[in-house]
Amino acid sequence: MATPAARPAWEQFAPPAPGVFGGLFGGQERHRRAVQAAESEFAQAQQSWEYAEAERQRRVAAARADHARRAQVYEEQLRAYNAALDWEHAGLIERDHQAVERYLNRILAALPLPNGFPRQADVYFDVQAEQAGIKLQLPGQEVAPTVRQYQYIAARDEEKVIARPIRETADLYRSVISQVALLAIRDVFAADPRLESVAFNGRVPAINPATGRDEDRYLISLDVSRAEFEALVLDRVTPYRCVQDLHAIVSKHPCELEGVEPILDFDLKKYRRAESIDAVATLDSRPDLMEMNPDYFEHLTRQVFEALGLEGWNTEHSYDDGVDAVMMNKTVAVGGLTIVQSKRYKNAIGVNHIRELAGAIEEKRATKGILVTTSWFTPQSERKARENGRMELIDGQHLVWLIEHKLGKKVLINLPKRPPRRSTSS
Repeated sequence: MATPAARPAWEQFAPPAPGVFGGLFGGQERHRRAVQAAESEFAQAQQSWEYAEAERQRRVAAARADHARRAQVYEEQLRAYNAALDWEHAGLIERDHQAVERYLNRILAALPLPNGFPRQADVYFDVQAEQAGIKLQLPGQEVAPTVRQYQYIAARDEEKVIARPIRETADLYRSVISQVALLAIRDVFAADPRLESVAFNGRVPAINPATGRDEDRYLISLDVSRAEFEALVLDRVTPYRCVQDLHAIVSKHPCELEGVEPILDFDLKKYRRAESIDAVATLDSRPDLMEMNPDYFEHLTRQVFEALGLEGWNTEHSYDDGVDAVMMNKTVAVGGLTIVQSKRYKNAIGVNHIRELAGAIEEKRATKGILVTTSWFTPQSERKARENGRMELIDGQHLVWLIEHKLGKKVLINLPKRPPRRSTSS
């Protein structure tokens, strides 16, 4: 399209001149008429060429303008991409935990695993220890073949299936999850030379038969230093023996999804602690919680739960993902991770806040969520919390009662609107 067609030339249309005898017997007149016809055809060809050339130039100009626009967009995208790379690289150099975690997540997403193997991973980076905590989903036990061989029985013209012994299948599956762990740790160490150690937790999704809820089962857990790992000759090891030598905890019955206790509690480590404040000590004679510093209010709710026998800490605001405190109940029957949201509000708490807490419970894989407020909950929000089954709501009246009976302090909450009366209990 950028190359113009040749302009028509008269020589392409001009009739041949008459010969020595061609002019006789009316030859000159015939030649004159032929020249006129050729001139008319030549004029039409020139006009068609001019129209076509104008259209070509218009199309070329439009194509060049479109190319310039697309090139500008591409260059802007390229600059933004390179700027993001520079920003991520600077974050890695400065050991920003979010930059390191994003980078290692990309490394784990690109693990050279067989097709169909999961690559879902969570990463925690401890800046002080230069330690990466990895929680990686493992393939299910179906990757270990349960059939040893097939036999053809000619007399009956049928195929007989020879099952693999259960122990052998378990050994195969144990070898697979050991290989996945070693592969992930190898790639993470190789990707970030400044890491000193890697804690690996391999999980599989399972259903708790007692509750019917989805949960994670850990089948392998190990914590290894760079020096230990780099001393290995990986292409010569037996995977399961190798992770055993690295003091890994591996499920004795992985095909039955019998879980192990992880060496590093990843779910707790990812919540970064804020410096604890003794908010109770700041309470004067019958203070108004609505005038309390919001940070102090979050620490006060944490101290209430500590007085109820839970252990925990407040989270840093930059990294809390909507979680103000993390509490742990060590009781075997009802133990687990509990996340707390504190709302120093003057108006009713609606359904949207319940949905927000439900999302945080699922995202953090918490056992329970608690929503504490200085105000009250609408009937719709209370109904939504009951439907969830994993929430506890503490309104202002109940909070005042807890502070008085568990912390020994009398407080009040001055609200512009009088909340509905609710019965309190311990």
